[in-house]
Amino acid sequence: MTDRSVRRAAMAAGTLLVLVIGTLVVEPRLRQLGVTGIVERFDAFRAVAALSFGVPGLFVVAQRPGSRVGWVMVAVGTSQGLGLALGAYGLLGINVGFNGGDGDSGLPGDDWAMWVSNSLWVPAYLLVPTIFLLIFPDGRLPSRRWWPALAAAYAGIGVNTLDWMLRPVTYEQVPGLFPQGYAGVLAGLTGVPDALMAVGMVCTIGAVLAAVASLVCRYRSAGEEVRRRLQWVLAAALLTVTLLGVALVVPWGPVIVTLAAVPLPVAVSVAVVAHRLWDLDLLLSRALAFGAVTMLLLGAYALVAATLGNAIGAGASALIVALAVHPLYLRASAAANRLVYGDREDPARALRRLGVRLSDAGAPGDLLERVAAEVGRVLRIHYVAVEEPDGIVASWGRFGGPDAAESRPGESDTTERVPLLYQGERVGTLVLGERLRPKDRALLAQLAPHVAVAVRAHRLGADLERSHGRLLAARQEERDRLLYELHDGLGPTLAALALQVDRGRRLVDTDPEGAKQVMEELSGRIRGTVENVRAIVNDLRPPPLDTLGLTGALAELGRGFAGDLQVEVEAPPDLPALPPPVELAAYRIAAEAMTNAVRHAMASRCTVSLRAGDAPGVLELRVDDDGVGVGAPVRHGFGLASMRRRSEELNGTFELLDQAGAGTHLVVRLPLAVR
Repeated sequence: MTDRSVRRAAMAAGTLLVLVIGTLVVEPRLRQLGVTGIVERFDAFRAVAALSFGVPGLFVVAQRPGSRVGWVMVAVGTSQGLGLALGAYGLLGINVGFNGGDGDSGLPGDDWAMWVSNSLWVPAYLLVPTIFLLIFPDGRLPSRRWWPALAAAYAGIGVNTLDWMLRPVTYEQVPGLFPQGYAGVLAGLTGVPDALMAVGMVCTIGAVLAAVASLVCRYRSAGEEVRRRLQWVLAAALLTVTLLGVALVVPWGPVIVTLAAVPLPVAVSVAVVAHRLWDLDLLLSRALAFGAVTMLLLGAYALVAATLGNAIGAGASALIVALAVHPLYLRASAAANRLVYGDREDPARALRRLGVRLSDAGAPGDLLERVAAEVGRVLRIHYVAVEEPDGIVASWGRFGGPDAAESRPGESDTTERVPLLYQGERVGTLVLGERLRPKDRALLAQLAPHVAVAVRAHRLGADLERSHGRLLAARQEERDRLLYELHDGLGPTLAALALQVDRGRRLVDTDPEGAKQVMEELSGRIRGTVENVRAIVNDLRPPPLDTLGLTGALAELGRGFAGDLQVEVEAPPDLPALPPPVELAAYRIAAEAMTNAVRHAMASRCTVSLRAGDAPGVLELRVDDDGVGVGAPVRHGFGLASMRRRSEELNGTFELLDQAGAGTHLVVRLPLAVR
């Protein structure tokens, strides 16, 4: 909605308010002339309906000129407001003229103003329970099968309006409106023929019932989001019809008729605020403010007129009410903004609520979900997402509104993307489903650092979970390997040795030489089994690491490749003491790299370098060979994955530079502060 369209809508809404205020201003004079009060003649209902329907409708069509629902609301509000003002003008002129004693009208055109006022109330009343409900909320009928109901609504409105246009103003069944003997214009007419009037009544009643049925059908066939919006309007429509019916049979009917103008606009407001029916926040804030002012004005006028009217006069009463308009509007506007925009106008409260959400969160994923939900509620927007480099990790609402099928945003003009910075580093992006006001961006600038902390905590938690998962996988892999070694290797060997012992025992008495030979074989197999056990133990932690240290262990390992690969180990004498996990990881990675150099790279020379890294508290391991490289995809097997996994388990880095014909260069950096 542009500023220009907002100003136009505000001016038109102000005009409706002026019409209502004008009626209130002349009301004390009408009371002095003996005219029935504003409630009893149903003008209080007109005042409420004029603003509660007209103001929202004006803001709807200002943003969406093609909205049929908006234009119906404008038609209802305009008809009620204009009819209200013309009726007050006509009553004042007619009663002043007759009380003057000459029988002439007191104001120019007052007779015709009263006639127009009588004619305007019919379409204003009948549009709401018929056409408005039939096309709510999208401006279209539920389906083509409902066009007879729409035709019946137009026919009923047309016949009833024509009937009132063809009757004198005194036909209105409200006593105390006109002076004794007043006939008004068109005094000889009696309306449309009875047969046509009967048709009009049937069409009207049928259209009302069909309109309520259409809401029920929409409700039954709609999704959950649409149902939550329609249930308010459906309930309000039924309540309005009920109130109008009750007003026909109870003594205080005019008061109930006045109240009947409230449910439907309130239900529409709730649908817009709670479920963003049209996404017109500005509409609702202004409409609610105007509606609140209307109710306050009516109450204030009634109070002033009842308590001070006789003492200070009608003009002074009207002046007091008029002076109250501005401060009342300011307070009502603030309350409406708070309802529609939430905590946008109160950054401190928004920060407190976000802090509570952060403190109540449990798992890392739940943390970001709560943050996204709180930002959405604070800013009153329908979609908020937290995006990290790998994609969206948490979201709230649905992108494009409640009815949208796609819940993931792309790059478009309808989204707002706010970078989240933690200590100068971008840790993520806050994606909002709509463009924001400058005030909203200022509030978001205060919320963003707190959201960034939550994103950082989520990333750390996610990294920790991944590391824990890799650790568990590695532990299980190691257990599976040990199980395999013990079950398939050591177990059968020990079973065979036990059988040999039994055989030797049987031969001791019958064949001493055979028993001796069995024992010699048994001794050799036991020594072999001991070597296998040592190999398993060495694979868990090679003994040379404890006796020779990392540098000596790598040198001894390199000598084992003699004849196939010449290995040179370089390490400074002041290499810091290494934690056992770092020492073992460096040994295993270097051993795997040497094996790859022989098997895959066909290298003849390999250099293993150990040194303190450029960053403090980091061990840098480099393995360079002169082979042909291991770049073929088929060669990237378990060995490389194992080396990378060992470095990442310690929060280290793994870098492999593989250039065909230029050798393989491996760089691993392992932090020494291992917890």
